Amino acid sequence: MGGLFSKPDTSGQEKQLELQRKQIEQQEKRMQEQTAREGAALQAKYRARRGAGMRSLLSEDRPDSMLGIGTDTTK
Repeated sequence: MGGLFSKPDTSGQEKQLELQRKQIEQQEKRMQEQTAREGAALQAKYRARRGAGMRSLLSEDRPDSMLGIGTDTTK
């Protein structure tokens, strides 16, 4: 009959809720950081494309791609 007039002990539940809140906050912080990193990487990619100019049109396979095809035709 002692439980009728006293409050039940919820300290364990309160600790668990606090732990869950902290974990959720940490997870949200990690997600924001990841989103920021992805956004920065995307911006860098766009900047590199925009600033590449003539380099994006040239082949990376040949070191002398700036010289063009040339007039030497070998058969």
